[in-house]
Amino acid sequence: MGVLLMADKDIIKKTISWYKERKDLYNQLAQKVESVIKNRLEEKDIIFHSIENRVKSIESLKRKSKKSKYKDPINEITDLAGIRIITLFEKDVYEISDIIKKIFKIDYPNSEDKSDLLEADKMGYKSVHYVAYFKKNLLDKEEFNKFKGLKFEIQIRSILQHAWAEIEHDRNYKLRGNLPKHLQRRFYILSGMLEMADREFNLLAKEVDEYKKKTDDIDESK
Repeated sequence: MGVLLMADKDIIKKTISWYKERKDLYNQLAQKVESVIKNRLEEKDIIFHSIENRVKSIESLKRKSKKSKYKDPINEITDLAGIRIITLFEKDVYEISDIIKKIFKIDYPNSEDKSDLLEADKMGYKSVHYVAYFKKNLLDKEEFNKFKGLKFEIQIRSILQHAWAEIEHDRNYKLRGNLPKHLQRRFYILSGMLEMADREFNLLAKEVDEYKKKTDDIDESK
């Protein structure tokens, strides 16, 4: 067992050393991905609340590398660079998802739509996240070539989903994930309320758009 522990420590040390040499490259990658996404959404006239990029800290990578499920952290950890897109409405999550799948090459086995993972009688964290690469058409350009083979993560969620996830994560983090069941239940009940609010916002947005179209048509006919 001592040999295994030493090997684990060597792997972690190697991973951290590798990342320190490349952290600036991953920072450039995150900024470039954000720019590409933002430009495409603006081209499509898609309104969003915010887009932000981040790179994993050394300490965060060290903690993650210690998890037993990672035998080869350098190749298995896929969120060294990340983008988070916050939409105004839940319906926009899926419209933006379709655009993301057209821009980038998606690593589907490591990507997921967490809303699809919830059973019909369950409530909880909902989000779409993709592990992705740049496609060849971008890598052929000189400014993108240095990012060849580098993975990044893209999260997409509505502003209400984001609010719930941030609060729930903060409470769980302070208790190291050991939140009592009666408190977990209250979080899940709140999640259900926010899901209903998201759906109502979707309907309101649709009805507002339809009303605007009617008034525009009336103005044009005068």
